[in-house]
Amino acid sequence: MALMRRTLTHELRALLADRIVWIAAVAVILLTGYAVHVGARAAESHRAQVTTALEEEAERYIVLRSAMEEVRSGNSSVSPFQDPTRPYVAGRGRGQRYAVLPPSSFQASAVGQSDLIPPVVAVILDGADPRSAREEIENPVHLLSGPLDLAFLVTFLLPLLALALSFDLLSREREQGTLALLLSQPISARRLTMVKLLARWGLLVFLAVGAAALSFLFVGGGVALDRFLLWSGVVALYLGFWVALAAVVNVTGRDSARNAVALAFLWLVFVILIPSGVQLTAGILHPVPSRAELVALEREEVRQVQEQASAVLAQYYDDHPELLPEGSVDEVDFQTRAFAVNEEVRARLAPVRARYRVALEGQRDWIQTFRWLSPTILTYEALVDLAGTGDGRMERFESEVEAFHAQWVAHFEPLIYGNQRLAPEDLDGLPRWEFPEEGGSEVRAAVFPGMLGLLLFAGVVLGIALRLLKNGGDRRWMP
Repeated sequence: MALMRRTLTHELRALLADRIVWIAAVAVILLTGYAVHVGARAAESHRAQVTTALEEEAERYIVLRSAMEEVRSGNSSVSPFQDPTRPYVAGRGRGQRYAVLPPSSFQASAVGQSDLIPPVVAVILDGADPRSAREEIENPVHLLSGPLDLAFLVTFLLPLLALALSFDLLSREREQGTLALLLSQPISARRLTMVKLLARWGLLVFLAVGAAALSFLFVGGGVALDRFLLWSGVVALYLGFWVALAAVVNVTGRDSARNAVALAFLWLVFVILIPSGVQLTAGILHPVPSRAELVALEREEVRQVQEQASAVLAQYYDDHPELLPEGSVDEVDFQTRAFAVNEEVRARLAPVRARYRVALEGQRDWIQTFRWLSPTILTYEALVDLAGTGDGRMERFESEVEAFHAQWVAHFEPLIYGNQRLAPEDLDGLPRWEFPEEGGSEVRAAVFPGMLGLLLFAGVVLGIALRLLKNGGDRRWMP
């Protein structure tokens, strides 16, 4: 044990004496700071959008209540299309609610899906679709490549650093002629390999976690301790896999140049080829309908339903005679007809939108099933889940928006068809948006399977390396 401690100390000193290690450390610190800055800026933009929307909604409702008071008292004469006491007007622009996705406490660690799904969705009678609520046009190259956030740095760049420090784990000693001297000491090949692995793994974890902690404190505005500890565990397991993979290549007895080529190829397979293949096959097997096709179909349905507006409205009153106002259907105002048209269009487009959702769910399920092929996929999924920007939280937000829109329509539907008017006190009874935030146990439940998969990957690869060292396998290192 004392010899192993001395060997470990010597290995750490040798690593720290290498100028390349210090250059790599500075690069990691700078890149980590920049990556956290990118994530923090995205999180701050997210928070600003939510705050602005809620403040605008509160101010608008104050003005709306005042306008309704003036209309009721007869002090104001407004157009029917601006009359706040009409349910159709109140349920659209003047009284719309915002469905907002609050930023998570660890969102600076990964942008994830937050640049695709806007955090603020206007819920009106006409609809509420998070995926079509974004008004600005994103750079398609930016969307394709993604930002250089901390999740990207961990999954793509840290493995390269791990391999750069470990590709000559044993081959360098062999080429310098010192490996035979080391093995002449009372230390086995397995223990020597484990000591070298532990030194590099510990240095990498310390560097990655330390740089991230400093970046969160000085750039990211703080850190959520519970999520940061889980994040550190994911990073440690991921780095453990890559260091163990370097050990497998080293124990085969090849020279350093061949080790570097082999590890570069394995990085390409696990980080690029397998994730790209899983994503590509998901898109082929579960194609998402074109949004342009959906928009064109929606316009055509609106045109057809508008031509049949009277028939649509008459059919509704046949089904709900208790809501029929006094007079004939032809005397019902334009806003009631418009609402009936919108509801009919939504009903006709429901199967198309359902196919869109089913395709997205199919892609997610496919990726979840085959994420076990690559530790990179497992790591990225765990990191975005910890950040609150993963598919799970975004999918729950979309489901909550859809449910809230259905509640919003159900509240106004009888008022519109009954040709009723709203009073200022009715504003207090309008549906309010609440997003059920995930708790710590839910976050852990989402992350632990990925961590278990990473532990399995690292354990299996390390076991292969130790197995190759069994029964005199170290003889292949001798000159």
